[in-house]
Amino acid sequence: MNPAPEPVIPVRPGTGVRLRVWVWWIVASYVLLSVLWIYFSDQALELAVNDPAWRLRMSVYKGWVFVGVTAILLWIVLGRLGREIARGDEAVRRHEAEIERLTRFYAALSQVNQTIVWSSSRDELLQRVCEALIEHGRFSLAWIGWHDPASACLRPVAVCGEEDDYLKTFQVFTDARPEGQGPIARAFRAGRHYVSNDVLRDPASKPWLHELQSRRLRSAVFLPLRQAGAIVGMLCVYAHETDVFQERELALLQEAATDITFALDTLKHDEERRRAEAAVDNERRFSATMIDSMPGILYFYDTAGRFLRWNRNFELASGYTGEEIARMHPMDFFAAEDRPLLEARIAEVFEQGESSVEAPFLSKTGTATPYFFTGRRVVYEGRVCLLGVGIDITTRRQAEQALREAQSRLATVVNNLREGLIMADPAGDFLEWNPAALDMLGFSDLEEGRQRQRDFGELFALQTMDGEDVPPQAWPLARVRRGETIDRLELVVRRRGQEWTRIFSYSGGQARYADGRSLAFITLRDITLRKEAEKVLRESRDLLEKQVAERTEELQGALVRAEAADRLKSAFLATMSHELRTPLNSIIGFTGILLQHLAGPLNEEQKRQLGMVRGSAQHLLELINDVLDISKIEAGQMTVRCAPFDLREAIVDVSHSVQPLADRKQLELAPPEIGPGLDVMVGDRRRVEQVLLNLLNNAVKFTDQGRVILRAEKVGAFVPPGGSEPQPAVRLAVTDTGLGIRAEDQACLFQPFRQVDTGLTRLHEGTGLGLAICRRLVHLMGGTIEVASEWGRGSTFTVTLPLRLQAGAGSS
Repeated sequence: MNPAPEPVIPVRPGTGVRLRVWVWWIVASYVLLSVLWIYFSDQALELAVNDPAWRLRMSVYKGWVFVGVTAILLWIVLGRLGREIARGDEAVRRHEAEIERLTRFYAALSQVNQTIVWSSSRDELLQRVCEALIEHGRFSLAWIGWHDPASACLRPVAVCGEEDDYLKTFQVFTDARPEGQGPIARAFRAGRHYVSNDVLRDPASKPWLHELQSRRLRSAVFLPLRQAGAIVGMLCVYAHETDVFQERELALLQEAATDITFALDTLKHDEERRRAEAAVDNERRFSATMIDSMPGILYFYDTAGRFLRWNRNFELASGYTGEEIARMHPMDFFAAEDRPLLEARIAEVFEQGESSVEAPFLSKTGTATPYFFTGRRVVYEGRVCLLGVGIDITTRRQAEQALREAQSRLATVVNNLREGLIMADPAGDFLEWNPAALDMLGFSDLEEGRQRQRDFGELFALQTMDGEDVPPQAWPLARVRRGETIDRLELVVRRRGQEWTRIFSYSGGQARYADGRSLAFITLRDITLRKEAEKVLRESRDLLEKQVAERTEELQGALVRAEAADRLKSAFLATMSHELRTPLNSIIGFTGILLQHLAGPLNEEQKRQLGMVRGSAQHLLELINDVLDISKIEAGQMTVRCAPFDLREAIVDVSHSVQPLADRKQLELAPPEIGPGLDVMVGDRRRVEQVLLNLLNNAVKFTDQGRVILRAEKVGAFVPPGGSEPQPAVRLAVTDTGLGIRAEDQACLFQPFRQVDTGLTRLHEGTGLGLAICRRLVHLMGGTIEVASEWGRGSTFTVTLPLRLQAGAGSS
């Protein structure tokens, strides 16, 4: 890479000489013409004109002619001289423009060379080259495309100038495809530059003519860039003027491309050197880290016993500092009684190449730790050394001791198991029976059983519970050795030639160790007694089934009789319903007529007695109705209707019907509080009113002072008993300020013919059927009834019913 030379501008030869010749020629011609004219004209006048006056006048005319001729000659001469001067000025301007252009080229080349010196990476170099060409060379656009061998495409890696997304309008491919036939691709494949001093007239630029015109790009040059002798990219430079890239300019750009190639090679070599240095440094750090991070101790020492290198764990395990270890001998870390063995192993390493030994390692405090040492002969820094590694085997020895203890405990457990246990490897080389298994098979002498355990195929015969013989290859042990799993397999075992029979339950499979080996095992339980008990149980079950069948036949007869009695009860209730209600209604009606004075006036005593008669008759009628209702419900004959009705109206009607009873006791029966959305309910209005009327009557009956109130509100999501889908419902709550109900009495509230013993039971009439009927009616309508009460504070009975009773849901 050479510095840019000073520009040398050629000057058109002969320009100054011609100007001087023309000046002397004009002067000489004028002098000669003037002398000749004056002399000959004067001589001619003297010869031709004798009159002095005419001669004087003709002299004047002669002077005018001389001036005219001189003017014509001067016009001709000076015109030619002016044209020559103009041609010289044009040449000077062209020379000045060429000087300026070459100056810019040299400035750009100089800046490129500086960029090459100061750039530290390829991308930085290429970008700064483009910037130097634009800033100092004053080109319109400069970009560098880098070759991608995988896609055979030139990808822009550096660009500067009036790019205006020009590079996005095309893609340069370097192979022979149609997109790779442009001037850039051809120059890349040919390995030489391509110059177009008028791209608009260049046929090779025709596909990009519109883009070039819109960006006013008129001339271009494309130069290949090389790295390690191979073409790796293209330098593309554009200008707004035509005929920019002449021989001198092209030579300068080629020199710049050569310098860039040199810089790319240098950067590549520098990068390879840095990578090599980094690899060496990484390898050095990795080796040091690996040595220091090894779980054991690592060390190097030569044949004289001088330590050359050791890891951090060596210092930690020994308790010595690095300076102390450097002055110590390897035998200083071992007790005197262990040194002869260690010296023999060290000599073996230097003679044979490697060896190993287990020995206690002494720390600075005198603590001895068991270690397993391995040594290998190596050459380190030109010297034969011992590379040693020591592993703390304290944990291993503890594990070995724990394993021995575990094996001892396992043997104790196996030998004392109450169940039989058989263990074997799948290949059959190992077979072990525990004492319980041999005892189950009838061996009183366990040693005899262990000696003959491989001959059990000749001693025993196995059968299924159905009496089929089991061949030896299908015995449980043979099956688990093949990899099968058996679970509670019951077989009959007999000794050949003896009256000895047992029933065993076999379970087993294969257990796999961590190292991949397998162990087949079988447990066997003697279930002979259990099977005998099952046989007795089966016989007892057969007897019980016979007794159950007889008892079932008796119960079926009782059921027929009960159904007949139920039909008789239903007929009796139907008859009693008519026979009792008819006279009671007559009594109630007739007493009403008398009390209305329709049969004549009555005195006060008569009114009182007739009122008692009518009240008793009404009470008896209510009692009969309750008994009939509870009977229908129990007989499954009670049904509820499913029809829409005005719930708000029904609540108000029930409240009005109870108002007289509250007035007689001077109680406040508050107007019903009815929430929104309770206008229509689909259900049985009569049964809903019956439930509300019963609850309000009870509230008024058992409240001596205070108030009674009925509240109704809509519930958004209610799941009926036995249902799964939530549905809208109404919650009806009757609250009173009466005596309340004790917690222990609330459990029997809804049982038939039961009244809570408040001490005042006989003060209030009732059969104890009202709440029982309410509860069963509510259940028939798909709802629930609950009570919340506090003794001495009052009670609240809450009924929740679906707003839409499903058809058929109310059939009992």
